[in-house]
Amino acid sequence: MADLITHAAAAVLVKAATRWRYTPVFVAGTLAPDLFSRVPALAFGWLFTEGLPVPPVLTYGWDVMHQPLGMCLLAYLLAMFFVVEIRSRVFLNLLGGMFFHLGVDMLQHHLGAGYLLLYPVSDWAFEFGWIGSEDTVWVALPMALGAVVVARVKARATTGVSQPKKG
Repeated sequence: MADLITHAAAAVLVKAATRWRYTPVFVAGTLAPDLFSRVPALAFGWLFTEGLPVPPVLTYGWDVMHQPLGMCLLAYLLAMFFVVEIRSRVFLNLLGGMFFHLGVDMLQHHLGAGYLLLYPVSDWAFEFGWIGSEDTVWVALPMALGAVVVARVKARATTGVSQPKKG
């Protein structure tokens, strides 16, 4: 959970520092790799532990959604749900959020093999290993609070709502 919070908060902060347009789509892009790879794997794994005959591909086959090729496909499929006029901007923001997610994840070190950045062409795995995979727990709440403050300030600035003057 802390991982999703830090990904979303970091995405809000990045969008606030750059261009604010399509921020919800960019944030959704940062959440999508975990939601479309980890959640189905956990759900099917749980069903397997409960005694249901779940094929292994349903437990492990979702990992591709957490790799560049799967992210490109997922961003394309999700963008198809939007009207044609904004579809390319939605696609780019979703994909940008997904690649931002991957970049943040690559800062971590895991017990596993790392990230298969060139899958299916190569099984070469990479990660920087600068922080532990659970280290985000300690920064999740401060980042979330910071992102809320920044989002409120940006929302006021873009809608023209000003603060009442005192005195």
